[in-house]
Amino acid sequence: MTKRNWLLLVAIALTICGLFAVYSVDPLRDEGFSLASFHGRQTLWAAVGWLLFWLIARRVEVSRFFEWKWALYILMILALVAVLLFGEGDEAGVRRWLFSKSVQPSEFAKLAFSFFLAAYLAEREEEFGYWSLFLKTLFLTGIPAFLIYLEPDLGTALVLVVIWFVGLLLSGFSARRILGIIALLVALFSLSWPFLKDYQKARLLVFINPQRDPLGSGYNVIQSLIAIGAGGFLGKGFLAGSQSQLRFLPAAYTDFIFASWCEQFGFVGGFLIIVLLSIMLYLVFSIARSVPELEGKFAVVFLGSILLFQSTVNIAMNLGWAPVTGIPLPFVSYGGSSLMMSLLSIAFIYRIAARSIESG
Repeated sequence: MTKRNWLLLVAIALTICGLFAVYSVDPLRDEGFSLASFHGRQTLWAAVGWLLFWLIARRVEVSRFFEWKWALYILMILALVAVLLFGEGDEAGVRRWLFSKSVQPSEFAKLAFSFFLAAYLAEREEEFGYWSLFLKTLFLTGIPAFLIYLEPDLGTALVLVVIWFVGLLLSGFSARRILGIIALLVALFSLSWPFLKDYQKARLLVFINPQRDPLGSGYNVIQSLIAIGAGGFLGKGFLAGSQSQLRFLPAAYTDFIFASWCEQFGFVGGFLIIVLLSIMLYLVFSIARSVPELEGKFAVVFLGSILLFQSTVNIAMNLGWAPVTGIPLPFVSYGGSSLMMSLLSIAFIYRIAARSIESG
């Protein structure tokens, strides 16, 4: 069986795990299957996502997306501006959605930006390793990242910055220079402390010491650690576990779904999710090595880097090893835009790999 087909099977397995995970912590589970429930909507989005997967994998000419890179970029900027002007938010003052909270443009911005940057870099091979390319891509990355940061959504803004760093690495910048750039950006970010929202400051402070505010901003992390610890080796069983079933664990179906999964299925269940994600990432980066066209290779690496970054940060966040940033676990966390973005990423990788084989 080819790597593409293995990738397809792993994506199906992760989607099924995600549907079970969302169902297990859905507060409306007892009311049965309906689109009013979280698991009902997640199932609908999974069905739509797999339909789009089939269409992309069989019929879409991926080269068009590289040709339309500027159209993609402008559309992405307009969508992000629309969120700031007309978007809908929640009680915490976060504004990230359009169309009655059915679409989160920042999720799709990751996909659009990956195609844009891949095509942009591939056309400028003669500038690889030069600071002129660094400055141009810094400007083009900074605009969408800043718009997402204003929502505010620091986690997703960081995803775009990660794609940019990977792009620099692929375009001739040494790891040493990139580490220097990261150190400089971290220093500059520390100067933005007075401008951070109160909840963002609290998340960073409780990451250093969760006991600093155990009933407030540190509550999520503490409950997550209790849930994972309570799961033990084999877990407490499907639909069991006090932390996730009795609602002690906040955001059990979004940010902390990994903790709720571990409470039910223990170390074995958590290890299964990590193994599936690891196999997926191995296959994605293996496929990238075999893609001959520069733009296609870059796009596959960028999409794989998004999945790698989000998986690592989300699981680390659940384990208390990283600040709570609101980054979803690919394929598993509840959310239509997030699930769609993960499925479309794999669909495009699948199609790029198929195109490489067809072109010989």
